Amino acid sequence: MSRNKVTITREFLRGLSANGKFQEYADAELTGFKVRVLPSGTVQYTVKFYKPDGKEGRKRIGTYPAMSASDAREAARLELTQTPTKQDTPAVVEEKKKRRAESVRRAHGVPTLRTFLDGDYTAYLEANEISTANAALIRSSFPDLLDRGLDEFTPWMLEQWKSRAAKTGIKPKTISNKLVALQGLLRVAVKAGHVTDNPAKEVPRNGKADVVVRYLGQRDPLERERLYVAMEVREEVNRDARHRTNAHRRSRPGGALKPLPSLRNVRYTDHLQPLVVTALNTGMRKAELLALQWDDVDLELRTIHVRRAVAKSDKRRDIPISDELLACLKTWKPLAHRLYVFGNPETDAPLTDFKNAWAALLVAAEIADFRFHDTRHDFATRLVAQGVDLYKVKTLLGHSSYAMVERYAHHHPDHLHAAIDAAFNEPRRAKPKRAPRKASAA
Repeated sequence: MSRNKVTITREFLRGLSANGKFQEYADAELTGFKVRVLPSGTVQYTVKFYKPDGKEGRKRIGTYPAMSASDAREAARLELTQTPTKQDTPAVVEEKKKRRAESVRRAHGVPTLRTFLDGDYTAYLEANEISTANAALIRSSFPDLLDRGLDEFTPWMLEQWKSRAAKTGIKPKTISNKLVALQGLLRVAVKAGHVTDNPAKEVPRNGKADVVVRYLGQRDPLERERLYVAMEVREEVNRDARHRTNAHRRSRPGGALKPLPSLRNVRYTDHLQPLVVTALNTGMRKAELLALQWDDVDLELRTIHVRRAVAKSDKRRDIPISDELLACLKTWKPLAHRLYVFGNPETDAPLTDFKNAWAALLVAAEIADFRFHDTRHDFATRLVAQGVDLYKVKTLLGHSSYAMVERYAHHHPDHLHAAIDAAFNEPRRAKPKRAPRKASAA
């Protein structure tokens, strides 16, 4: 590419022609303002600069003859006053960011949080098959900020919101989750050009509450056994209840009502036991389980596919199906919803909750302080206790960082001793047994 320094004028541009190569000419009046001639003959105005990190940056201003040389030079001058460069001091960088934000606001208008939520942000999530749960969380968490322009958000404004939320009794971890959701929205707003930086990044999220790892057998070694017994007892209770209902329907005066299908020879009378078995054998989140479709379950390859759209980490993952779960799903599928693994037959939609049934099951099993989410902790704890490394545990759970799985590390028996033995200690050999002394002759 040829590089020459010239005064970019209309007369100079008229004399340019394609020669089969890239040509570039720098303006003698304005440093960074250049004109390029592509091999095709297209003439482009550009601005070239070095970013604060030292990397080269370039932006296209327009093309000739659609834009005149004088207009292009002024556009380039404006661009350079708004673009942070290597030689700028931190104060100048901040000033340029403010200029760009104001320029974008004047040119396009910056949407309010409400407008962006309802429009471009939701469309972005759907186009990229990302769950819209964060959009709903933002809408319910920041009602007082919905009608503020996105460029009005500042770190201090969010600090004040955090303070108000804490005074209302919201837990630190919940506050942190809400700020993370807002940060994700503002990241998309930066990408869309509505704002130049993300103020939520500068707000400390010091509300990381300790996560209590609760798993079956932690307080009583018979907890798992009692849970399974309680599920089987519940199935029999449901069968008996259906039998009594049908007997009552047949005995009604004035004509018998049609009896409901018998449950006597049905392995699972409803969704609860298959749901619990799936949770214990996969570690899937509640939302992932309720959104699970039969198309996501490959019984032949023994794999469950957790779709990106429903995964909290926004990443698809595959979970192998254990022997216990395979037998359960094969039996449950003919009895289940046609689309959803755990669907509601009355509404033809996925289940939304099973809180009461789960609570009653725990009472029957005499298990205290065990949330449904703890089935996920139980899954991870059992993996680690069997010597599965933390990388595989992280992958199966769908966590984005090791920090989330380190809480399970101490459940591996003698895991630290094993690590030291493998790296530093000599293999231990069994000591030879000493031959018994012969009794001396009397």
